[in-house]
Amino acid sequence: MQFSTDQQHAATLHFLAEVRDYLARWPPHPMNREMIQRIEAHLAEPTRKLVRQQSYTRSGGAYTPMGMGIVQVSVTGELATVSLLPDAVSAPEKIILRALRRSQEVILKVDAT
Repeated sequence: MQFSTDQQHAATLHFLAEVRDYLARWPPHPMNREMIQRIEAHLAEPTRKLVRQQSYTRSGGAYTPMGMGIVQVSVTGELATVSLLPDAVSAPEKIILRALRRSQEVILKVDAT
């Protein structure tokens, strides 16, 4: 899966927020408090807020060897949408169900924005 630099940065900032929350659950200690304040100041900067809030859409589809559609998947942020293609380009229901029972994999690529 391909990730942009902004996506990598956003993932790192989300991880840093988890670290802050983890440290906040520890017993009070001056060093922990200071580190939590530094992390909060870092995360509070406006450009970092924008990067953390940005949501990207990744999408892809699965097809039979003959090019008939099995399933189409789109993921935006943490929301995944799974849908079938129109009947004109979709594989027969029997093939679709067989593929889904076998846990059909779908490669997702970042949509151009």
